Amino acid sequence: MGMSGRYVVVTDELVQSIQSGEISVHDCQVDLDIDKTWQMLQFTLNGSLLDGEPPLGYVVPLASEHYLGRYDDMDLFLLKHKQVLEAYMALEQLTPDDVRERYSLKNMLAEGVYPVMEGWEEEEIFQELIQTIDQIQALFQVTVENENGILFYVF
Repeated sequence: MGMSGRYVVVTDELVQSIQSGEISVHDCQVDLDIDKTWQMLQFTLNGSLLDGEPPLGYVVPLASEHYLGRYDDMDLFLLKHKQVLEAYMALEQLTPDDVRERYSLKNMLAEGVYPVMEGWEEEEIFQELIQTIDQIQALFQVTVENENGILFYVF
């Protein structure tokens, strides 16, 4: 089993229930599981394994400013509604050509990006990243429309 990136749409009330221990993150519906693409996507969009400037830094929110805490054996990262909106708007402007300019399987391999391995097919991974971006954009759109936030964690 690998480390899978997961998004959960949350209300303020749900976040408070998780923080208080009333509800376990494991009991929350996972709204999008991007499997092992989370670190490849983070690196492609931001050129870094952990940090990223807003708004693309919000897409895979791993920066300390988003850290909600450690709950149920995992670190949780929270995007508030406004941050989800900013990320959605940035993704809406991002074209596949923009992603291709940022994308380098060779650089990912050199930087030790999880789970990249020698011999992977560059175009296949690129297409997987484009598909993942489309899925995140769709989730963020619905989240924005409903004025919710996003919890992100790797499990």
